[in-house]
Amino acid sequence: MTTQADLILQNTQIYTVDPGRPWAEAVACAGGQILAVGSGNDLMDLAGPDTQVIDAGGRLALPGFTDAHVHLLQVAIRSQEVSLFGVRDFDEARRRVRDAVAEAEPGEWLKGWGWDENFWDVQPTRQHLDDIAPNTPIALARTDMHSWWVNSAALRKAGITRETPDPPESRIERDAEGEPTGILREWNAIRLIEQHIPDPAEATLQQWLRDAIAEAHRLGLTGAHDMRTEAEGRTSFRLFQALRHRGELDLRVHMNIAEAYVSEADTLGLRPGFGDDRLWIGHVKAFADGSMGSRTALMLEPYEGEPDNRGVAVTSADELWELAVQADEAGFPLSIHAIGDLAVRNILDVLSEFQSAKSDAPASSPNEFGACYEKRVETRSGRVSAMPHRIEHVQVLHPDDLGRLSRYNIVASMQPVHLQGEWDTTNRTWGQRARYAYALRSLLDQGTRLALGSDAPVAPLNPMLGIHAAVTRQDLDGEPEAGWHPEERITVSEAIHGYTMGPAYAAGKQHVQGSIAPGKWADIIVLDRNIFEIPPAEIAGAGVDLMIFDGRVVHQR
Repeated sequence: MTTQADLILQNTQIYTVDPGRPWAEAVACAGGQILAVGSGNDLMDLAGPDTQVIDAGGRLALPGFTDAHVHLLQVAIRSQEVSLFGVRDFDEARRRVRDAVAEAEPGEWLKGWGWDENFWDVQPTRQHLDDIAPNTPIALARTDMHSWWVNSAALRKAGITRETPDPPESRIERDAEGEPTGILREWNAIRLIEQHIPDPAEATLQQWLRDAIAEAHRLGLTGAHDMRTEAEGRTSFRLFQALRHRGELDLRVHMNIAEAYVSEADTLGLRPGFGDDRLWIGHVKAFADGSMGSRTALMLEPYEGEPDNRGVAVTSADELWELAVQADEAGFPLSIHAIGDLAVRNILDVLSEFQSAKSDAPASSPNEFGACYEKRVETRSGRVSAMPHRIEHVQVLHPDDLGRLSRYNIVASMQPVHLQGEWDTTNRTWGQRARYAYALRSLLDQGTRLALGSDAPVAPLNPMLGIHAAVTRQDLDGEPEAGWHPEERITVSEAIHGYTMGPAYAAGKQHVQGSIAPGKWADIIVLDRNIFEIPPAEIAGAGVDLMIFDGRVVHQR
């Protein structure tokens, strides 16, 4: 008996990302899965009286995108705060803060985000906020979230004075007299302030998260790898579970565990892959260094013009080794933030040495060799998939290390959208080393698997901006004219792969996600233009006309 389709999408140009059949004209869905892929009207015999038939008018269809690195709760929260994202005029930034202070309740914390001092001739200090709000505590997160800009009222609330020592792996910036300037670098310093800011109510956060998911649909995202930090981890997971329980989680969420909770997860017997088709546990997330913009990324050589600064080792090489052992014993692969070339090298050194130590040990099963690099996850169908280790960002690396990720089957989880706003800053910060920043082509040519994302809210959530950046190596003004290190461009099909099959592989879901093929999840998007045919500069403006999630339409423009 032939299964009747719930939905048939026809008269479309489908780029399936399936090497067995890269192009098709129609797809049939049933029970949340792809039933068949075909040409012309040859799938109409699967239609019944209740089948929804959609004529796509010849438009391009793709597998739903997955953002391989996003802080979705932060996307939701930041949407409610004062936005300084992309503000290039310092006076305009202060005006936005002043207007928000005027509307705030007396004594209420005012939060904002998105500032980037590289756009300004002025370096921000607490005094620039004190004259706006002498009594309202203000906390403004930098665009990379690795630095905060606060006023004196916030410092007083947190009890931070000139006598307060720098927390481990973090800095409290100070002026010539030793007084805090109002700039806090890295997580342990930021937490001194953050712990004093009240959290929104749970119901409020749930609504904000629903709104963020709706925005993700509008942009073509059907999946997200949520990069939890220790501070927001429990809240994120709890909120996602609440939405799932209510049947409101129309997103495939790969949820990482902060390194601080590895022992708790092991005690409970949790393993990567635990969950269902909407929400599952993923990697153990850790940080090797800070960020380029905050000049805390860990570098082999000093920053340009800063001979005493090589960044911050948030997690030392010795600590990375201890984490690798702990995570391996708990059954988890690692997902490690690394921006600078030394941070990337430290991870590669640790994982390569750890793999060697594992391979020298007596194997207890045929699959144990390389287990450090591919944690085997048994799915509900009984299939076993690999969940490899990954390095988050790989923003710059030494050319000697280009081939090492593929050699040890480590996924490069990268965010090309950043180069649109940072290419000029990167040149000034790293000089000639910028040649191997966002080295997409070089890594692909070495056989590295790419999983692409946005790092939102650090950058815009829109995957079309990431595809545009990867393909053109230009910002939205078309600069630089010839492309920034154009030898690192990748093709449109390679960029789409990075937002579809790349994240699916990184999550151990390549058998059910990432391409349009029978048996996979029925997550499909239809674009308003064919990004294979339009000039590359126009890709950033492409939009999503239709989204099918789990075999049903959840967004239509």
